[in-house]
Amino acid sequence: MLHDLSIELAKPEEKMLLSRLLQLYFFDSTHWSGEDIQEDGRYDCNDDNLLDYSDSASTYRAYILRVDGKPAGFALVEDVEFEGNRISEFADLFVLPKYRRLGLASAATTKIVINSERTWLFAVFRKDEQALRHWQSSFKRLPFRSVRAVEDQEDDRFHLFVINEVAAAGDAQPFAPE
Repeated sequence: MLHDLSIELAKPEEKMLLSRLLQLYFFDSTHWSGEDIQEDGRYDCNDDNLLDYSDSASTYRAYILRVDGKPAGFALVEDVEFEGNRISEFADLFVLPKYRRLGLASAATTKIVINSERTWLFAVFRKDEQALRHWQSSFKRLPFRSVRAVEDQEDDRFHLFVINEVAAAGDAQPFAPE
């Protein structure tokens, strides 16, 4: 059965939807993160931080992923300093379990990363073996221009990958939605 997959920039009025999807993401990650729920019944995610993702002047962007018009996940993008340059980070990608294996993560990666002309950073938690397997498979299967593994000497919590490096690092452009 074919599904209608869509990946669109989150609108300011979708802040609550994004907040709830983030809670599901944190819940889904507890098997490797060990994170506990707080006394208010939520995981440690301050909704005030979501303002950065809904401000059109911000260098943060949130995408809502949908299957057949229904919310199915999200992707978060941020501009970061890395190796002396400002590049875009594909910070988080989450697809609800019901919608996994439909190609939504690949569609989001293609729309946001592969179709852009900028350099990207992917940081995958070392403890999140499922995510690492996903990205290793994606690096082989999807048409990335380049993939370079990097060891972070200051923070060993992540596997780091620099994706689609531009010829001269100074050519990297700040993130702007396509």
